Amino acid sequence: MTLAETAQILQEIVQFYPGKINLERKTVQAWYRLMKTQNYEDVIDRLDRYAAEYKYAPLVHDLVEKPRPERNKDILEIISLWEANASGGPVQP
Repeated sequence: MTLAETAQILQEIVQFYPGKINLERKTVQAWYRLMKTQNYEDVIDRLDRYAAEYKYAPLVHDLVEKPRPERNKDILEIISLWEANASGGPVQP
């Protein structure tokens, strides 16, 4: 996400929650530090879902994509290896 897209996200929040976010340059830069790795369209989708459900303005935490453990298959493979080694059974790649 670009700095301009981050500013657009904040403007959208102001549209949903008037007077709840201060659109100063420092605010945009602070949000950008945490949002720069996010996909703009995905964040807009999360904002739309959030605004439909909550009456309070979102924090950055509410809009960033959080890593989901089931997406990290590497750890599951490591656990399988540990279990196989602990039980003396065959190790499967």
